[in-house]
Amino acid sequence: MPGPVDRVLTSGTFNLDDESFTVDNNVWVVGDDSEVIVIDAAHDADTSPPGWGTAG
Repeated sequence: MPGPVDRVLTSGTFNLDDESFTVDNNVWVVGDDSEVIVIDAAHDADTSPPGWGTAG
């Protein structure tokens, strides 16, 4: 599946040993309007752009 490669930056909070850290996550999107592969998606689906994860 050839197509463009886009990077989406999501932000969130990482908690470890009672400490909280603000982190940015790189999410890579490969594909086009008809088919897409998401690489290294955020752990929280609510941070994904609208429309991701819907079947057409």
